[in-house]
Amino acid sequence: MTSPSVLAAARRWRTDRLTELRAWLAIPSVSADPARAADVAHAARWLASWQSAHGARVDVRPTAGGRDVVLGYWPAPPGAPLVVIYGHYDVQPAGPRWSSDPFSSVVRSGVLYARGAGDDKGQLFAHLCALDAWRQAGVPPVQVLVIAEGAEEVGSPGFDAVLRPLARRVRPVAVVVSDTERDDDGAPTVTVSQRGHLVARLEVDTGGPDVHPGRLGGAVVDPGLVLAKALLTLHDELLPTLGARPADALGAQPRMRTDGVQPRTRTDAAVARAAGGRAMTGPGMDERITTRGALSVTRLTAGAQGSAIPARSAARIDLRVPPRADPADVLLRARRLLDGLAPRGTTVRLHVIAATPGLETMPDALTRRAAEEACAVGFGRPPAYVRSGGTIPAVGMMARTFGIRPLLLGFGTPGGNAHGPDEAMDLAGWAAGVDTSAALLSALAPSIRAGPVSARLQSDHHKGSRWVRSGAPLARIEGEE
Repeated sequence: MTSPSVLAAARRWRTDRLTELRAWLAIPSVSADPARAADVAHAARWLASWQSAHGARVDVRPTAGGRDVVLGYWPAPPGAPLVVIYGHYDVQPAGPRWSSDPFSSVVRSGVLYARGAGDDKGQLFAHLCALDAWRQAGVPPVQVLVIAEGAEEVGSPGFDAVLRPLARRVRPVAVVVSDTERDDDGAPTVTVSQRGHLVARLEVDTGGPDVHPGRLGGAVVDPGLVLAKALLTLHDELLPTLGARPADALGAQPRMRTDGVQPRTRTDAAVARAAGGRAMTGPGMDERITTRGALSVTRLTAGAQGSAIPARSAARIDLRVPPRADPADVLLRARRLLDGLAPRGTTVRLHVIAATPGLETMPDALTRRAAEEACAVGFGRPPAYVRSGGTIPAVGMMARTFGIRPLLLGFGTPGGNAHGPDEAMDLAGWAAGVDTSAALLSALAPSIRAGPVSARLQSDHHKGSRWVRSGAPLARIEGEE
């Protein structure tokens, strides 16, 4: 049972915490933009400093990509189990069509608008506020290790390398991830599966220069037509075969594990509403976006200037694969289909940019019961169970490294435009997320066995890492209101 004093502390400091969140959101930590590297580092320092100032011991681990992983250790009584909370502090580029400055947050009708409000600074900060409320009321009932990365939006390069040595020193009994949206009716969600992901560049090269279509059209191979044929081949012949060979980050199983829980099925109308007026492919939308493969073309390019026939064309493709499909097997099948497709003198190449396996994430019964109890405290209702068509690479990495199925507990605002203009977090939902997180820590404590945290984690002598000692002042953020 969550102590009333913990919830009271969270509510007493809510206004101050919201001001702090808005200061963090003001840092444009766009990991995909090299020009924003200093801002990404700034956001990491802000997060480290905030946790340190509120009682955590903080370790900043550099990655090969230059985007630090921030580890915050929040202590508990001896023998208490360890819970990992994951989130990310990097954000997507702003993009067009915002009604206000994406990095100068505004509140309209109880909704906070800013890049990162829901994905993922706002959700991660809800957990941090809950931890601080426990600290003010006494001490958290479980040890907590907050793992925050700065490269989730670019596929989490370097994150696995940080996790592997960490896993030799800690054994969490639960891993909590809040990086998804709530259900359409406002209930928090538990995501029970996510699709795998292949990002690739499909290139066609016919050799030679660009040529005039009036003089040589019909005689030369058009790379755009070859590219179109290659894309249709992948769509028509590859997609129907996906899922034939099962693969799971925790071991292959014959069918999806649901433990008697029936994930909610979205109606076609609900999916169509989420698409915002886009033309739709057909019925069975929930299955199409969660358990089937999908091929999307996210970029098309050709090298010609003016009205010439180009010699080269390319497409960047986003291939989502079912939770149990092996991305390596999918890639092998794709390349076999493309072999022999090119006319003489033409090359067709498929270059992989990133590959992430899918995962089933149905939590075990004890963790699920704890989540349901916590959601009843924070939101007044149990969570919805949903399948996801998206992919969070770090989830699979943590599942493999820690040997545990993460609890994907979404607090984000339904239809919150996580990667689009006017990204939003409703403040009532954010406050309920804080209370839910506080309650979750309490609900997990009696349900699971203690897992030791190595003394090395609690030391301040890590080679290659930078500790920020507890009690350090909170750095002032430029542009803070």
